[in-house]
Amino acid sequence: MGEGIGESLRERIQSLVSHRLEVARCFLEERGFKDALSVYREAGGSCLKHLMQWDAHGYEELAATARSAAVPLLDLYAVSNLTDVRDIASRDRHVGDEDEGCTAFMVPERSATPLILGQTWDLNRGDIEYVVGIHRLPDDAPETWSVTVAGTPTLIGMNEHGLWVGTTNIRVRGSRPGVGYLDIQHRALRERDFASAASIASKAPRAAAHTFWYADPSGGMQLECSASKVVSRPLEREPLVQTNHCLDPEHVETSVEPATPSSCERLEKATSLLADGAMDIDHMKQIMSDRSQGSLSINRLPEDDEPTTTNACMVGIPATRTFQACRGSADRGEWVTLAFDRGS
Repeated sequence: MGEGIGESLRERIQSLVSHRLEVARCFLEERGFKDALSVYREAGGSCLKHLMQWDAHGYEELAATARSAAVPLLDLYAVSNLTDVRDIASRDRHVGDEDEGCTAFMVPERSATPLILGQTWDLNRGDIEYVVGIHRLPDDAPETWSVTVAGTPTLIGMNEHGLWVGTTNIRVRGSRPGVGYLDIQHRALRERDFASAASIASKAPRAAAHTFWYADPSGGMQLECSASKVVSRPLEREPLVQTNHCLDPEHVETSVEPATPSSCERLEKATSLLADGAMDIDHMKQIMSDRSQGSLSINRLPEDDEPTTTNACMVGIPATRTFQACRGSADRGEWVTLAFDRGS
C-alpha cells in the first residue's frame, strides 16, 4: 500500500515535503532557532524511532511510501506530524497569537437521526493543494478511508466497521519524543470499535497534545490529551464540541498559549448551532459553512488573509458507514462520498 501511495502521488508528496519543511523552518526561526531545519529533523528522528517500535506496520507503510516517492523517510515523517514535531523542536515556545486548528463535533442519536460527526480541518493555507482521500484495502485489517495530505498517515477517517477517527490541535507544555498524532490515528483505525480506538490513543506514548475523536454505531468518546494526561469525555445526551483551546482546567494552566478569539468564537457558535435539535448531513454542512463571525468563523477562507484556512471538511454517520468529504471549505468544495467496497 505504501509503494502504491508513493508512486501515484510522487510529485505531490515531494512538493508537500518541501512546502512543510519551509513552514517548519519559519516557525522555528521565529522562536530564535538558527539551525532550524537541523533542530526540526532531530526532533522528527527521535519520534520516528518511537513509531518503529510502537507500530511496525505503520512504520513499514510510511517507509515504503517514502521510498516510492523518492523522499527521505525522516523528512516525510517529520512533515506528516508537523505540529507535534515542531512543538518538540521549539520546546513549547510561544510567539504571537497563532490560531491554527479545527472545529470538531459529535452529536448523539436524536429521534429519527443516528449519531453523526463533523469536522473542519484548518491549518496552513498552502496545504489545501495536497489534501487527498486514501482508500486502503489491506488483506489482514479493515478497509479504510483516510482524509489527509499526500503521502501521510490517517488524519480523519472511517473504516468498514463504521469506526470514525478525528482530531483537533491543542498546545500544552510537555511535548516530548514520542508517537505522532497521525500515527496514533492510523493505528486506531485498524480497530473495530470506539472503545478500542480510544484505548490505543490513551495508552500511546504520545509526543504532544491533541484532542482525539472516536465513534462507532454504538456510541462515541472524545479525548483531550497532553503528552502525559488523558481527559475522557463520553458522548451522552448533549453534543461534544471542541476547537483549539483546552477545556480541562489542568490543561488550561499548562497551555502554551491562551485561547485565541477564533477558537473561542468557533466553539461558542458550533455549540449554539448544534443545540437546535436533530442533525443530518445537510445540517452539519451548514454548520461548517458558517461565516457569521467573519474571519473568526467556523468556515475560514483565503480572503480572510490569515495563515490558516479550512483545507477540508468531513461528515460521517457510523451506523450507515456514510463518510463524505470535500477539499476546501464546506460551501465551496466539491463533496464526495467515500464508499466502502466490503460488506459490513
